[in-house]
Amino acid sequence: MIACLAIAIAMVGCAQKQAKTKITDIPVTTQSNDARTSVQQGLEMQDQGDQQQARMLFTKAIEQDPKLAIAYVLRAGISNTTQEFAEDMKKAKENLSGVSNWEKWYYDYLETFLTSDWNKRLEITKTIADSFPDAARAQVDLGATYAGGNDIQNSRACYQKAVELDSNWVGGYAALTGSYLFFEPRDFKTAEGYALRTVSLAPKSPGAEIALGDCYRAENDLAKARDAYSKAVELDPNASEGYFKKGHANTFLGNYDEARQNYSDAGTHDVSKTTSNEYIALTYLYQGDFKTGNDKLMEFEMKADSSGESPAVIKNAKLTYLGDCERIAMQTGDAAALKSLIPMTEPMVTETGNDIGTEQAKLTQQATNLYWQSVLAAMEENYGDAKTRAEQIKSTLESVNDPNKLDPYHFVMGYISMKQKDYGDAVSHFEQDHPENNVYYQYWLAMANESAGNADKANALYKQVAIYNFNGIDYALIRNEVLKKTPAM
Repeated sequence: MIACLAIAIAMVGCAQKQAKTKITDIPVTTQSNDARTSVQQGLEMQDQGDQQQARMLFTKAIEQDPKLAIAYVLRAGISNTTQEFAEDMKKAKENLSGVSNWEKWYYDYLETFLTSDWNKRLEITKTIADSFPDAARAQVDLGATYAGGNDIQNSRACYQKAVELDSNWVGGYAALTGSYLFFEPRDFKTAEGYALRTVSLAPKSPGAEIALGDCYRAENDLAKARDAYSKAVELDPNASEGYFKKGHANTFLGNYDEARQNYSDAGTHDVSKTTSNEYIALTYLYQGDFKTGNDKLMEFEMKADSSGESPAVIKNAKLTYLGDCERIAMQTGDAAALKSLIPMTEPMVTETGNDIGTEQAKLTQQATNLYWQSVLAAMEENYGDAKTRAEQIKSTLESVNDPNKLDPYHFVMGYISMKQKDYGDAVSHFEQDHPENNVYYQYWLAMANESAGNADKANALYKQVAIYNFNGIDYALIRNEVLKKTPAM
């Protein structure tokens, strides 16, 4: 407690000292001008949504100055695996001596994702924003932190302030685009306006075109979205994201063969085949062929060991494929399949927590295993055991400072109540798992309301889910069913 207080006082003192200096972006403490330039270029690419290029530039900066702490921190923020994140953060920590306050605080900010400490994250981002009041980026980071705590009003206020501070910086507009696309209250036309502003500021950016395509996709104008993604591919044929997004548009248009080709093309330009393989498998779910989709995922899982990838990437791939199979088993009511999958995933989930190394990460992964144990018990109608496991999720995460930590607990409790036909209790729990942030949770809330006789609420929720149009295992599991419930859509 004394140590925490000392740190807090030191941070305030530093903040007061730094506030007199007009600094508008993260300083880059290095003797290498080339490394500084690479970091700045990487930040520019990241601001435009071009994560692949950003990561390459941060890696280049590290090669130019292996002691450049901020480059490790920034690369960690867009890492491909949890192990890479932890390793980059470790290297950054080793080289923090002599760097600016902002760089130190930015390391502390990213470290809160290892410790799942949202409260500290908010404290740090407030400190940075107060210390550098002219910095638009600091406002975007503070806004993102508010969004992570489900405070969308303050989040958007920060993004607006970023735009006011620097009306020519794409980062503020990109943040506003994402906010109105993915957070309630959503406003797709407003998002489109901000995306168009981003495109005007960065006309050669594939990331800006992709963000605009996402807006069209949200508006259910899938052909126009595909055109925007095609332009992104033209702007950078060597980046994977444009191919992935084009595949999503074709998936929702029902052009499954074209989508699979798009995903295959994306895989040739990506750092790993994992995402490409996953999306190829999901096309079969959208076709209504859950068996083939599941078989494809299991086939990819079996081949992962011979992929030639690093052990961390292989583990991430296996967890991705098997995790999707667990979701399929749950959705289809296949308890036997889930029972066979859990022993395969549990050791890797536990190992992931150990790789990260923090107590909070270990507890979070322990809760993940308890979640699946609870789901399986409910599927097997062992409701007492299911509830015991669910309560263990709650107690396991008690010390974790994350506003969303109990979402899995409330979801599984709602799931148990659905199985027991206690629909009122199911609605109560599903309303507490932040369904506005998770399309699958929203779907279950709709089903609970439908079963409870709340037809108007159920139909309104189904309509929202029907045109979600963003790809992932959650949506692949439910889209066809929801479209049948909302034929007018």
